[in-house]
Amino acid sequence: MNNKNGFTLIELIVVVMIVSMVSAVAYKMMTGTFSQYFKSQSKLTNLRAASIILERIKADIRLALIPVEASENPVIEEKKISFCITDQGDRRMVTYTYNSENGMVERDVIGGIKRIISMVKVSDFKISELGEDANKLLSISIMVDNEKDIEQRSNSSMGNQVELKAVLYPRFFTETLSDEEKFWNLARSAGGNT
Repeated sequence: MNNKNGFTLIELIVVVMIVSMVSAVAYKMMTGTFSQYFKSQSKLTNLRAASIILERIKADIRLALIPVEASENPVIEEKKISFCITDQGDRRMVTYTYNSENGMVERDVIGGIKRIISMVKVSDFKISELGEDANKLLSISIMVDNEKDIEQRSNSSMGNQVELKAVLYPRFFTETLSDEEKFWNLARSAGGNT
């Protein structure tokens, strides 16, 4: 009986095949995991950017004043909104404008500072009025897709686009105000307060 403490060539080939199959499965699992991680991080970045823009606009709309003069009436267009707020103690018009060329949303306060409030490129921005007269609402839609270049897109990055919508009930729609709100607004205006 000849007993050697070594491996035969067939045993080595079987071990190499098993190790390569396990390595291939592990590699596939790791690449899928990392791919999902980076995709979710990109989508989360887009969601945060859209949320910051929308929250800034909503904060100003909550501070919107009821127009007292015709120059304070809101202007609502598809890519632009303008309304009156109190800024540093004065009544001033604030305007949000979407520039489709550079994909940025700008906030401009008349007599104040003009700022870009979007940190990433916005792919779409829409503002519209919903309803009529006493049931008027304001709809805002922001779509952020920071990877807009088609050449650089992979199939997995196509789903990173994020769209946030808000429907608001602003005070500058005077026809939607109740009689009590109209009374107190008139009283504040007569008293010199905003």
